[in-house]
Amino acid sequence: MTPHTSPGAAAGDPRTAYEVLGVARTASAKELRRAYRAAARRTHPDAGGDARDFRAVVRAWEAVGDPEARRRYDLSLPSEPAPRRPGGPRPGDAGRAPRRRGGAGGASPADVVYEPAPGEGEDDASVLDLVRSSQRLHGAPRPRGVLPDEHRVLRQARTLQLLASVLPEALPAARILTGLRLGGRWGRSLDVDHAVLCGRRLALVGSVMVPDGVYTWDGGDLQAGARARPVAPPLLGPAMQAWQHALPGVTVGGFVLVMTDRDARHAPVVRHARGADRPEVQTDLLTAPPAPGQALLRELQLFLGTGPDPLVVDRRVLRTLVEHLH
Repeated sequence: MTPHTSPGAAAGDPRTAYEVLGVARTASAKELRRAYRAAARRTHPDAGGDARDFRAVVRAWEAVGDPEARRRYDLSLPSEPAPRRPGGPRPGDAGRAPRRRGGAGGASPADVVYEPAPGEGEDDASVLDLVRSSQRLHGAPRPRGVLPDEHRVLRQARTLQLLASVLPEALPAARILTGLRLGGRWGRSLDVDHAVLCGRRLALVGSVMVPDGVYTWDGGDLQAGARARPVAPPLLGPAMQAWQHALPGVTVGGFVLVMTDRDARHAPVVRHARGADRPEVQTDLLTAPPAPGQALLRELQLFLGTGPDPLVVDRRVLRTLVEHLH
């Protein structure tokens, strides 16, 4: 058997292809493709990523993207260690807060870990107090402008309702923020309707309302037909890059909810044009294509739940986000 060499071995990276892509070894082919697209967008040098990280992502995809290549690669991996008793210690864990990777399925609020731990850092101005850190929802919709914008108000309310109906139960450490703004030294205000912090990942969520129908996503626009005017989703790339720079220890993703005036969860139908998932045709840095509610929730849970430490609430990061609410 050929000795195992990790995709990042050339750079001294001991991670497996699955770890590079941020998925479990049991991930489906569809989950692998999603993870690869997200990682490629995030690490691409043209999007502000590191070239070494991008090369590691490409090597990881080459190792597991093809079914036969993945089969050979899996045979080269060492056997996975026997399951550890839930809550049982690992070497070096003494006195350390428990950390979990690979999802938070089946967890409860009692499993959530706060950093700094309760009783620590309470006099530190950069740490959010424990009472607010334990709150699932933060902020409020952006105030109305001079001109009425009923669609925006409705979109924000329905998006928040959708997020709050699923994520707090599925991901106990998830903290939903509404009305996020980053300005000042960035030269302009970067408003985001909603954001979700979970562990070391932050998902920025925008939304767009369209007439009912069937739409095709080509990587840049939603098209309802040859004669219909294309719909451009909100541009999240600038805000994603700014928050990635402001929070270097957190991976930032971008998602867009597509809704009609009658249903925020199942409509409209969004199909993908051939080649629309290639990073080079994307006009924004979205982690996943725009999607109706049910599909969007799946993408959010995949992104947030499979990241590092999905049961950790970082009180310093949360404080930074809360300070930038409207």
